[in-house]
Amino acid sequence: MKPIVTLLVLIILSSISFIPTSYSSSSWYVKVQTCQVKIIVSPYNSTDIISCLCRGKYIYAEIYELTCCQIANAIINAVKKGGEVFVVLSSNVYGGIPSDEDQLVSELNSSGVHVKFLSGFQYVHSKVFVINNCTVILGSINPTYYGIHKDHGVDLDIHNSSIAQAFACIILDDYYGKPVNVDYPGIVVSPINSECELSDILSQPGHLYISMEELYPSSGFYPVIEQHERTVVTSTYSEDNCAVTQLGAVEIPDMTAKIIVVGNYVYVGSVNLDYNSIHCNRELGIIICNPAIAHSLESLICYWAQGKSAEGNSVYQLSNPLFLLLIIIILVAVAILLKKKI
Repeated sequence: MKPIVTLLVLIILSSISFIPTSYSSSSWYVKVQTCQVKIIVSPYNSTDIISCLCRGKYIYAEIYELTCCQIANAIINAVKKGGEVFVVLSSNVYGGIPSDEDQLVSELNSSGVHVKFLSGFQYVHSKVFVINNCTVILGSINPTYYGIHKDHGVDLDIHNSSIAQAFACIILDDYYGKPVNVDYPGIVVSPINSECELSDILSQPGHLYISMEELYPSSGFYPVIEQHERTVVTSTYSEDNCAVTQLGAVEIPDMTAKIIVVGNYVYVGSVNLDYNSIHCNRELGIIICNPAIAHSLESLICYWAQGKSAEGNSVYQLSNPLFLLLIIIILVAVAILLKKKI
């Protein structure tokens, strides 16, 4: 019976920690361990982004828009702890930079945060946070009230120092106005390599699962998408009508996720499948190879396509801290009972 107790203890430990491992990759994707990745789905567990930032001392962020006070406070507290923070923001925001952002930027500047409004692109549309050079959170969730609490977005929380530092270098290059050199596999950067990288994943064989806020013919990807059996979810913009008629997409209000899944490959980021996002914006994303994460996001996209809530889906449950705590309590109880019987 002792081996069973040992196994249960290992399961408990693996549910509350991760073991860093070396990466394995091709040029267009990077393999990551399941224990290194957590899926964040707004609005269900997106406050985990805030919790992660609160633990940060060194933070590098490149974001489209910042109006969430809790995130701004977490960034300021990192400096108060003796750390250093760099924030790159878009100099151009649809509808204009909101007054709430102006106020928060003023507070960031006065607190010693390094802030830069980046120009030279139509939009800086990234949503990336690097925390303590060991964790990167990236995807489609904007650090705004709607992004955290209303929209249907997805981020990956990746605990891998090599990947985190690669994104930190890109953010710092943008901050200092240096040319960005993408020399790490799997990292997607518009307008540098996004067309090529997304073409690679879309060209893989198998059923194609897409959740995309903007899925427009201007992307040039409709022909390759049409070659697949597919499950497609988009937002309700008028420009997405072509995806409905040509690709059989299901429209979902407040859909902001940018996900592509085929086989064991997963893309998550800020790049939409439209011309401007690929060729005119600064966008950041990643393509990973991991069958468990791929299966989880397939399941999420299918739930959305069926008009169901992500809250009832295993993706949400397995990333819900209360659900994980319940599993841990049950496993501890079982381990104690088995130990008493030995």
